[in-house]
Amino acid sequence: MYRVPTPPWRLRTSFHFEFSTGVFMLPGVKRPLSLLVLVLVLVVACLRPAQGAEPLPLPDELPRSAPLEPAAALASFRIVPGFRVELVAAEPLVVDPVAMAFDEDGRLFVVEMRGYSEHREDHLGRIRLLEDLDGDGRMDRSTIFVEDLAWPTAVTCWQGGVFVVATPDLLYFKDADGDRRADERRVVATGFGHGVARLNVQALPNSLTWGLDQRIHGATSNNGADLQNVRQDTSGPPLRLRGRDFSFDPRRLDWRAETGGGQHGLSFDDAGRKFVCSNSRHIQQVVYDVTLADRPGAFALPAPLQDIAVDGPAAEVFRISPDEPWRIVRTRWRIGGLVGGPVEGGGRVSGYFTAATGIMVYRGDAWPQEDGRDVFICDTGSNLLHRKKLTPDGVTFRAARSLSEDKVEFLASTDNWFRPVQLANGPDGCLYLADMYREVIEHPWSLPESIKQHLDLDSGRDRGRIYRIAPETFKPAPPSRLSQAATAGLVAALQHRNGWHRDTAARLLHERQDPDAVPQLRGLLSADGPACGRLHALHVLDGMQALDIDLLVAVLKDPDADVRRHALRLALSRPPGDLARLQAHWASLARDPSQEVRLQLAFLMANGSSTAHPGILEALARQDAGNPWIRGALLGALHDEGLPLFRTLAAEPTFVDRPEGREFLYLLARWMGERAQPEESIAFLHLIAREQDLSQASSSLAGFRDGWERSGRTWKDLPDNHGLEPLLTRAVRVCASANVPETELLASIALAGQADLERAGPALLGVVGGDLSEAIRLAALAALGQYDDHRVARDLVSAWDRYPDAIRREVVKRMLGRVAWTRILLEAIQHSTIPSAAVGPAQVATLRRHRDEGIRQQVGELWPASPEGVDPVEAFRPALELAGDADRGKAVYRERCATCHKAGEEGHALGPALETVRSKSREELMVNILQPSREVASQYVQYDIETHDGEQVSGIIARENAQEVFVRQANGLEVVLKRSLIGSMQSQGRSAMPDGLAEGMTPAAMADLLAFLTAAK
Repeated sequence: MYRVPTPPWRLRTSFHFEFSTGVFMLPGVKRPLSLLVLVLVLVVACLRPAQGAEPLPLPDELPRSAPLEPAAALASFRIVPGFRVELVAAEPLVVDPVAMAFDEDGRLFVVEMRGYSEHREDHLGRIRLLEDLDGDGRMDRSTIFVEDLAWPTAVTCWQGGVFVVATPDLLYFKDADGDRRADERRVVATGFGHGVARLNVQALPNSLTWGLDQRIHGATSNNGADLQNVRQDTSGPPLRLRGRDFSFDPRRLDWRAETGGGQHGLSFDDAGRKFVCSNSRHIQQVVYDVTLADRPGAFALPAPLQDIAVDGPAAEVFRISPDEPWRIVRTRWRIGGLVGGPVEGGGRVSGYFTAATGIMVYRGDAWPQEDGRDVFICDTGSNLLHRKKLTPDGVTFRAARSLSEDKVEFLASTDNWFRPVQLANGPDGCLYLADMYREVIEHPWSLPESIKQHLDLDSGRDRGRIYRIAPETFKPAPPSRLSQAATAGLVAALQHRNGWHRDTAARLLHERQDPDAVPQLRGLLSADGPACGRLHALHVLDGMQALDIDLLVAVLKDPDADVRRHALRLALSRPPGDLARLQAHWASLARDPSQEVRLQLAFLMANGSSTAHPGILEALARQDAGNPWIRGALLGALHDEGLPLFRTLAAEPTFVDRPEGREFLYLLARWMGERAQPEESIAFLHLIAREQDLSQASSSLAGFRDGWERSGRTWKDLPDNHGLEPLLTRAVRVCASANVPETELLASIALAGQADLERAGPALLGVVGGDLSEAIRLAALAALGQYDDHRVARDLVSAWDRYPDAIRREVVKRMLGRVAWTRILLEAIQHSTIPSAAVGPAQVATLRRHRDEGIRQQVGELWPASPEGVDPVEAFRPALELAGDADRGKAVYRERCATCHKAGEEGHALGPALETVRSKSREELMVNILQPSREVASQYVQYDIETHDGEQVSGIIARENAQEVFVRQANGLEVVLKRSLIGSMQSQGRSAMPDGLAEGMTPAAMADLLAFLTAAK
């Protein structure tokens, strides 16, 4: 066998010639090619398309697959032991199902999205009504309930009809004459996708779901919305939804923004906790209602939407179906840079979540739940259904695979046409699955045209299946007819073991508004039955406006934590007089064993009261100083209690000695610096001045100053030092001393930075240039960096030869943060006082975009741009032929990559950890290093921010809220900027990893680096 080497035109495949047969073989092509065909292939390769033109697939590279009939499709499934899959409906009874909802009598309304993915204007969408007439679990009758819909995506039941989302509208349909076809058709609200010129078919509103709060919830998804209620006055502003979900009471049609942000899928557990998913983030929990923290004066909390999977957002999945040929070709082209699009999973075609959708917490009663609540997520692209087990973890949950499913999926199919998209809990306690059954499920925008023309995106439009997943021992009970249940029967159903029965009974009670239900619901609240029944009774009473204050006070003593938590949540809507009565019970709740209850109490104090009891605040702080959610909500609850709380806690050694206690005091000091009035600020500074522990004084004063400057004031705005002089003098003296313990020296450095430059400058500069640890010297440099004085920059430059490399890098970074200091740095480089190599490629790239024209011109002279037409990939291609040495490569990593990438315990996490890219080929890695902006994920895009006072900050947006923007930078730094201080914030549309990172490297050094990266663990 003779293997032909890769030709110079970089045909990105390999092939071989069989002398014995005289044919050529290409990977992925089953048929041998004649010499003539190969010559034609090589001619095409030589006539490479112009820049920007798409390549063409090779002959037989994109074979089509055939569908399976329903019986054969059932045989293609592999499900974990103990369960079975049953066919409920198939074509022609149903086609293209993407959502479904059971009504109170077990009839199934199904959304048929026949217009997927390019036929929205053809209005092919329908709502199908399916009925099981004999109770055997198979649908017998199918009726088109509604048709002529553009891309319908969601359905839910209400008052004998259904709400349906079909952008841009939310519509209501009802059958008035009993013929199973909708006679009533009206638009309820409009504005989904408003202002979006080209709707994304995979970012449509979805998942209409009945909530515990007696409201219908939905996922807005990525197209967003400007919702206008058409049944009310339309002159008011619409409800703007960007990254927020929505809900409405179907009786009043009042719309409300909800915390969310998933793409397709929304589900609640039995206690009303919300879970969502997106393509590559397969399970996320909404930890709190963002409206409770997104208000003036609120303290910044962690993002409400948290990935909770222990195996990561885009976790590994184990498909048993073959990779689609078109996906193989597209991935190869993306890796080679021949077409645009993300190179996911380290260049793997599959094996990880890329199409997570339809998340559903199982709430039925057909199978046991001994080891944690089951939650299911479809992966439409990998033809499987994934299961996670939820276990509590403070105010959040952990989602992990079952041990028995470590390397297999709960359900998977060998059939590429199996396309699970949505799930539903059924009246019988089983899990129902909607299978759109399509040959291709892919966004048409992400398909290269040369591939797309070989596919049929409509293939399967006439097919579709719905399945029931049940335990092998499952025996269905007679079907329920809740529409015929009396009020007493509906109240009793609130305690049913099956969540579908509880939700449906609650909805019917909300529809009927029967006054006779009130005493029965009150009785249920005081009974010893299941806590889920009391939860529903609480909210049904609230929906009937029959939840009085006496009942709410009683419920605060409920033995179940979820009931107590929801009682506190409902207390937020009570008038001030009622809240005053509730406050008598807050002290006991501040010591509640449930962190979720304590979090809700902190939010209640922050949003529903003008005062907070000091004892309650102290109790919460002592228990939860280390919990970022409770701590943030508690700080948001403070009004005038900040100084007394600080004074009390700072005097408790057991609190101060805990790391979380010291962190809490720092944040509390920052809170006071940002919000406190002058009189309280003066009192706080006098308190700090008397502190004997330099570490505690340093931390508290640093926190106060941080908050003071966050509020838009400068340290000079303080009229005097308010008694701090002896403390600062002592700190400066310690900085100039020898043989001081490191902790005391660090604290003294931070305190000295609060003194005037004339007094503190020489001592701090001596520490930076002294023979001390790196941590000490960096701390002194940070203290010097607080002074906006050009003399500091000149002093730092003059001592350049005394700095080790780590200090030099930090000096450069500090000097690039101010325009005047940047000019001094460039002047030093121009005069060779500082070498030009001291400024890294990322910093040079930022300087080339500097707002100051003089600086840009000087940068161009100091670092001339590479000549146009030089291909850096080709220049380094010899590195691919060298073996490389991983040990030498580690040194290259430390020099050029560690500021932004972690490798094990080393480095800093600005970009992806190196463990996540080790599966990439050496060529892929080299291309990413040399041309990092060729494909860049949105979370790694560079932003340049300029404050009103001229400070420039560059980095990626780690997170943001209404008050602050968190910017992550190299070396693990995170800068928090108040929005009120930001003058401009602009995305560069480029990776935060700069071009030119390999400047000065040799191919041998590149080979060493690649060897290290591919071995990273």
